[in-house]
Amino acid sequence: MTTIKGPSPADLRATLARQMETLVRRLAPWTPGDWEAPSANPGWSNRETATHLLEALSAYCTGIEQRGAAERPKFGTVEAPPLERLPWRLGDVGRRLDDLLEATEPTARVWHLDYRFSARTMAAVALSEVVLHRWDLTGPGDRGPEPRAARLVLQGLFSSSDDSGASPTALLLHLSGRVQIEGRPGWSGPGWRYQLPDAVRR
Repeated sequence: MTTIKGPSPADLRATLARQMETLVRRLAPWTPGDWEAPSANPGWSNRETATHLLEALSAYCTGIEQRGAAERPKFGTVEAPPLERLPWRLGDVGRRLDDLLEATEPTARVWHLDYRFSARTMAAVALSEVVLHRWDLTGPGDRGPEPRAARLVLQGLFSSSDDSGASPTALLLHLSGRVQIEGRPGWSGPGWRYQLPDAVRR
């Protein structure tokens, strides 16, 4: 068994739950105009970005539920809900994911769309999706990322580039191709990649 350094599974889960609650509260009062405005994700509206997040988190739930499958499961597709239901659906899938992570051993191997890795790494990936896409959503409310959540993502998925002396928020946005820090290594623009600590491509 490989020992993985970084944030604890409990810390990742608790932070993921808080970030989901914060995101859902932010999105709940949005108007149709807010949803259709361009996001910070080039070529995507806020609606498309939030729907992508819903699809990703739903797939992660499937990957945990089907962790015992010998072959990659079929992840299926998620029908985009009406705009007024989108925050509720995000909240629902966030709670489902939290329940599944709580019931799964952190070292258990689970399925991702492209990889197989531990449930602990899945929690870090899910947290990064919520934190980064919350920033991508340009409508009303605080985009974050909060420094604590950003630091956990750095520790879990960008450990070789983490720097305790740097702003975790600025560093995460830099490493994930959002906002460049001039003169700092690690910028790869849209081609950025996670550093998955225990992943096997399947």
